[in-house]
Amino acid sequence: MTGPRVLVAYGSRNGSTAEIAQAIAARLRTRGLATDLLPAGSVCDIGHYDAVVVGSCVYMLRWHPDVVAFLHAHERALATRDVWLFQSGPLDDLAETRDRPLSVPIQQIADRIRIREHVIFGGRLADGAAGALESLFSLGGLAGDHREWPRILAWTDGVAAQVAQRRAVLVLVPA
Repeated sequence: MTGPRVLVAYGSRNGSTAEIAQAIAARLRTRGLATDLLPAGSVCDIGHYDAVVVGSCVYMLRWHPDVVAFLHAHERALATRDVWLFQSGPLDDLAETRDRPLSVPIQQIADRIRIREHVIFGGRLADGAAGALESLFSLGGLAGDHREWPRILAWTDGVAAQVAQRRAVLVLVPA
């Protein structure tokens, strides 16, 4: 029997969420989990994955459209797997100090697929980032890197432990 396979699928607008997803995938690999990292829009099939981590940038409370499409397209399969959601985007310390609920459409999907957990990580906005919204945030003094890497890696360690524990239970309980 082979070890568990994990998919990390993400949607990113300016690269910050992609970098978080890359760090999560790399950390899962160091914990012995076979892990694939793919943009959500390029995932065709999740049939051979035991667990899925899905991440999205969030702008104006909206998840990346590729992630929303991924969740809808694979909802039935996701409901039979362990799934964790993360979002990134707050340009302040509120991600670490205050819970923010999922938007209603994402919460409805999360309820149907029975996610294991949802977490919010701070985002990154470079000075002079392209786009009207980014320019407003930058002018408002919100540019900078608000990602807390130790927190992201600690959360990922928890995901890895849960995947490994779940796998151990499945191995111990014959079908």
